[in-house]
Amino acid sequence: MKNLLKLIFLTIAATILFTACSTEDNPTAPTDPGIGGGDPDPIVIKTPRYMHIESISVTRFPKNKSNGDTWDWNPVSSKERKPDIEVVLQRSGNYFPAFWSDQRKNATYTNTYVFTKPASEHDGELPHDVPYSQTWKVSLIDNDFGGNDQMGSVTVKPSSIYNDDNATNFNKTLSRGDLKIKVRGAWIY
Repeated sequence: MKNLLKLIFLTIAATILFTACSTEDNPTAPTDPGIGGGDPDPIVIKTPRYMHIESISVTRFPKNKSNGDTWDWNPVSSKERKPDIEVVLQRSGNYFPAFWSDQRKNATYTNTYVFTKPASEHDGELPHDVPYSQTWKVSLIDNDFGGNDQMGSVTVKPSSIYNDDNATNFNKTLSRGDLKIKVRGAWIY
């Protein structure tokens, strides 16, 4: 009888111990990464192939040239001194532009201008796919009668903008000095 009581007591204790543990709460479960196992439902971070740029916005630019002069020179009027702005998207390293935008006349340096249309049918188009591993440049140009003035540029490098989050869209503000440019689009995996 004594042995039977010991056996019953041991069976009850073992049952309580085994039912109280589950593989999810057990720190030594076979799928625990800490002991060489793996997550049964891992999140796989994908790397995009392209940054699909749908629009380029200028949200701010330098009020004057670096020497203090106004952007536009107008021999008829001393009041019309605002730049006629355009944006250019090209691969870094003096490559031909992939996109040259239409123009915004007499732009104010604190207003926002969204560019999606090319200057002509020969000036590329948006959306434009930028390869993930390449560095591109967005330049802001003041279109002048005597020649264009570069107002500034920002670098667009998809691999430094992507947050390893499997995002589908992006809306990133890039700045350099007084120039602020926003690129908006989608990631292509």
